[in-house]
Amino acid sequence: MEALSIEEIARAVEGRVLSGDETIAITYVGTNSKVQEANGLFVPIVGEKTDGHKFILDAFANGAVACFTDRELDYREGKAYIGVENTLKALQDLGSYYRNKFNIPVIGITGSVGKTTTKEMVAAALETKYNVLKTEGNMNSQVGLPLMMLKLNKEHEIAVIEMGISEEGEMEKLAKIARPETAIVTNIGVSHIAQLKTRENIRKEKMNIINEFKEGSTLFLNGNDDLLSEIKPGIDLDLKPLTKESLIKSEIITFGADTSCDYKAVDITSSLGSTHFTLSHTREEITLSVLGLHNVYNALAALAVAKHYNIPVSIAKEGLRNYQPIAMRGQILEINQMKIIDDFYNASPDSMKSGVQVLMELDGVNRRIAVLADIKELGEISHQSHYEVGVFLSEQPVDGVITIGEGLLQPFLLL
Repeated sequence: MEALSIEEIARAVEGRVLSGDETIAITYVGTNSKVQEANGLFVPIVGEKTDGHKFILDAFANGAVACFTDRELDYREGKAYIGVENTLKALQDLGSYYRNKFNIPVIGITGSVGKTTTKEMVAAALETKYNVLKTEGNMNSQVGLPLMMLKLNKEHEIAVIEMGISEEGEMEKLAKIARPETAIVTNIGVSHIAQLKTRENIRKEKMNIINEFKEGSTLFLNGNDDLLSEIKPGIDLDLKPLTKESLIKSEIITFGADTSCDYKAVDITSSLGSTHFTLSHTREEITLSVLGLHNVYNALAALAVAKHYNIPVSIAKEGLRNYQPIAMRGQILEINQMKIIDDFYNASPDSMKSGVQVLMELDGVNRRIAVLADIKELGEISHQSHYEVGVFLSEQPVDGVITIGEGLLQPFLLL
């Protein structure tokens, strides 16, 4: 983070300095009182179960020199307090203000599943030419995204930012903070359907990622997704007016295995833990060190974005060849002569099916056993979704299935 003075931060968030030296330079912003750095600003977030204001003194003890507050407090001598109306909004305003200091491309990535893997692959392709800032961990929320933008520095040439939502209205806030000029939507599944009720509502919310688009911005869509493939110029869909306006002035590029896709994979095969395919329009052969059709789609998105930013496929594909999955996102581990697919993070029906497909593609395996737990946040469609996963599994040549929880147990009792 490039240094900001207390006075500049206060102006950026429409707050006021309540105490302390306005000239203090801040070079770190965080919400965890236990993880602070010298010259840090602590943002006390008010959650459902706890109020971050209780930990301001802990943050100061761990190196912070300033904090936001929307409470009446006894000020700690020598520390800077910035009074704001709401600490979460102040963090978001600061993230937006800071992002606007950098005239670099920001690529926003959203979707029901595959956001993190796509982000990692896009970054791997772009890193063959650029200094890239990419989202760390799960910093893709109303709290995490502004903190991620505050990690920009003058060395970065491009940013790949993951943007996740769980309820209505979130993506509009995230788009105002990140202001992506390019966006990728990986798919429209049923994650968070308990809050948003229908897949069409999920599409409507996720498409708000383009609301800050300028003339000539580019939207990359998975052409194999039934709801995303409907998004075309001139087609009237249930989208917000601002989203429709942004769509009109945007270029749409599709990726997938469908014949109509701009970036299409053909001749898809897998062997020895790798996936191979040919990029249809260039006949370039691509190799990935991961398995699964979903990873082919993710790689196509990365190749398309790389080409958009003037990286030839012949170079971008080398970045993808070296890509390795991160923890709990499809890692294949070998322990005591057993191969284990570590895909524990935030399951959905689609990601669970993809994980089983990867299990089927493993070479040199005598027995294949699927260990599956319940899928949360499915609301009224929970039983049907678990049943569909059960039907899918019954059609696969797995040697055994272990279920944890009640959701997946029921369909197997019925099948």
